Amino acid sequence: MSREVTEAHYLHERSGLEAVLRPPVKQPTALAWVPKREVLIVATRDGELVSVDPVLGTRVITESIGEAGVLALHEDRKRYLTMNRQGGWTVGTLDGETLINARHTYLGGMDGFFAGEYVVMLGDEGDGKRTLSIFKEDRRTAHLKLPSRVSATVSANGGLLLLRSTHAGLEVLPLGALKKGRSFQKGMESTMHRLRPSGPHILGFTSTGIAIWNEKGGQPKSMRLPDLTAGDISHAGEYLGLGTRNGAVALSRISSLEKRVHPDLVRAFNSPVTSVAFSQRGRWLATGAEGLRIWSWED
Repeated sequence: MSREVTEAHYLHERSGLEAVLRPPVKQPTALAWVPKREVLIVATRDGELVSVDPVLGTRVITESIGEAGVLALHEDRKRYLTMNRQGGWTVGTLDGETLINARHTYLGGMDGFFAGEYVVMLGDEGDGKRTLSIFKEDRRTAHLKLPSRVSATVSANGGLLLLRSTHAGLEVLPLGALKKGRSFQKGMESTMHRLRPSGPHILGFTSTGIAIWNEKGGQPKSMRLPDLTAGDISHAGEYLGLGTRNGAVALSRISSLEKRVHPDLVRAFNSPVTSVAFSQRGRWLATGAEGLRIWSWED
């Protein structure tokens, strides 16, 4: 049974979560913490990009990114990438300067991130095909067709990896291998998992449960939990944060998944959780729905 966020004793004793901040940010659609800093960047349904510092407060970076479903930050801690649902993508600086403002053709399943000086974007186009594009500045340098539900990430050595979940496990294929003619296993269909790379781990979730792989692939740790809408893994790979359709959030140790120990759900919002993000230093967990909550917890 979920409990209201105001029941502090319950939160402290049962879930470990404590809602320490409620910044005045409405309807977040995507969240990303600045690498190695305790500053949160929030994209909102109204097209704003907002910086939230738990100590110094909030400031609006820009008001013109559209309703972004994808938000990524560069490791230089200066640049951001957004992809909006109206067909636009933007690269700008956290000081408010717009560097690129261009169009994409994706209608769903969007993802995007920086890979060094390149921007990588993938998604489902109007004809149902899934494609991946690589840009250097605003010039497209590669455009590849992909099987359905394939995701991508940057490996530890800086190369691009393509990821696909099947009933046989997670397939991992270097992008260079695809260009040389190798492909994913034939006859294997992708599962319904939405894949979210997080450091050396890959989180996959459906409406009924989650799975966690390392980037080598194979069989995952898994747990059944209904109505999931968002999730993230802490930078050290120790904790799992989840959000549900009915506005509940949860924190769980990944080591508990093998024991099938379900986390306690805390009712935080009155609408579905749209995004969940751990800070890299592991001090904060941010969750967004109709509003924004920033949580801490005890080890």
